[in-house]
Amino acid sequence: MSQRNSCLGLALIAAIALGSAACTRSAEVPSAPAAESASAAAPPAQEAPPGGAAAAGAPALQSSHAPVVGDPSGAAPQGAAGGASPHGMLTWDTPAAWVQEPPSNNMRMAQYRVPAAAGDAEDGECVVFYFGPRQGGDAPSNVARWLSMFTTPAGGPVEGKVGEQKLGDKLVTRIEAAGTYQPTNMMMGGPAPAKKPGSMLLGAIVPGTDANWFFRCIGPEKTMAANRSAFDGFISSVK
Repeated sequence: MSQRNSCLGLALIAAIALGSAACTRSAEVPSAPAAESASAAAPPAQEAPPGGAAAAGAPALQSSHAPVVGDPSGAAPQGAAGGASPHGMLTWDTPAAWVQEPPSNNMRMAQYRVPAAAGDAEDGECVVFYFGPRQGGDAPSNVARWLSMFTTPAGGPVEGKVGEQKLGDKLVTRIEAAGTYQPTNMMMGGPAPAKKPGSMLLGAIVPGTDANWFFRCIGPEKTMAANRSAFDGFISSVK
């Protein structure tokens, strides 16, 4: 009887020991805090996608670029119809009988056909040149170049007439020459244009705010002589 009781006592002690060990192991396994799991799942505030609620209240972006200005090459030709123009460009009144034409190259600011006088076989041409700020050269060198384009019937140099005209605060250089005209060859390496005997030049060099402007009319002598007063008025109207 005592031996049986001893076995039962040992079995009870073993069961209690195993139960204690199981409780101890369960206590050693920690559970993850609920707050920590929630914070790990939430995305950081600064990573909110563009266009979301945070972006809706942001100010609109302002462009840092300057306004786009239209191409000045498309402006109306200078003259009475051209009106005010940028960069201190000049304006003038065109003689009524002259016919405005599209400039034949980009060095010409304006181009006019001067109708031929009775007895002349061709029209004259009047051109206004402006080469840009500080371009085009001074008056004396251009006067010399223009006169060199004319010769006497014998092939010698012409004297020409050179004077000055006061035009407001501007001192205008006036040039006149007559003889055989040698047109400038616009085609590099091409044949020289035919000489034109009996031609006349009426020219003026007007100082602008940043460079000289060149007004040059060339044509048959009779046609140019008939338009001398028109040319005078043309130059006197320059502003």
